[in-house]
Amino acid sequence: MTVPQIAPKDCQSDHARRSLTLAMIADQYPCESWIHVHTDGSATYAVDNGGAGVYASFPEGHTTTTNIPTGKHCSDYSAEIQALVQATSIIQDSFSECLQAVFLTDALSVLEALAGGKLSHLMGKLHNVEQQRRVVLQWLPAHCGIRGNERADKLAKLGAQGDQTDNTVSFMEKKTLIKAVFRPQKRKDDYHLLTRHEQVVLMRLCTGHNRLNAHMSQKMKLVPSPTCSCGLEDKTTEHILQRCTILKSLRKTMWLTAVSLHCKLYGGKEDLEKTASFVSLSGLTI
Repeated sequence: MTVPQIAPKDCQSDHARRSLTLAMIADQYPCESWIHVHTDGSATYAVDNGGAGVYASFPEGHTTTTNIPTGKHCSDYSAEIQALVQATSIIQDSFSECLQAVFLTDALSVLEALAGGKLSHLMGKLHNVEQQRRVVLQWLPAHCGIRGNERADKLAKLGAQGDQTDNTVSFMEKKTLIKAVFRPQKRKDDYHLLTRHEQVVLMRLCTGHNRLNAHMSQKMKLVPSPTCSCGLEDKTTEHILQRCTILKSLRKTMWLTAVSLHCKLYGGKEDLEKTASFVSLSGLTI
């Protein structure tokens, strides 16, 4: 369930944590023979307006995403559970011929609860999937640039913006919510401080569901080639923000020093605004 050689976040760089995690996934769950199911859940200040997100990629080459609101009164923990429940439905309903699925989540507390025999509803859902496929639950570190994890995170936040139901809260959930209320509140996610247009641009860049050639060719079959007009490689989010030779001059104008893709897509408000501005000035249709 752990990642070999991983260390606490304050003792190891994001780059190192990302490299170790990707190496583990490639070694233990190669994408040619495993369905990768990234899940995430989040709630505003960890107490309300929850959302769950799932990003699944299949060996056949296609992906599936979903996001749902998880209730007005909802903890991160509950949202994470509901994300895994949604993920089991996606895999159970899938027509993929792959017989192995790994659920990748940063919700260590949920995995520990499952290992302790708790969360019977979720355990039942996982057992149903196991009637069709081999299932593995794998923890991975959050917010270190793992693409699937970051996409699931954005999808969860998108789900939290949906119409919320006035859900029933269990006694244990009430205890969790009360504890969260009295914790020091974290800074509001900077994504929600952007304009609506900027949010749309960032969401499309982060999820890969956009009008760049890679998605329009490989997923939508609407353009003949996924390659960028610069000829270097497929026209993806990472390509235009980091390597496209046509946009090199504009990148140097926007970012005077080297800036990571993670910072451009998941940084603070100024970082996100700069990324949205770059897209606008580039003339690209996202």
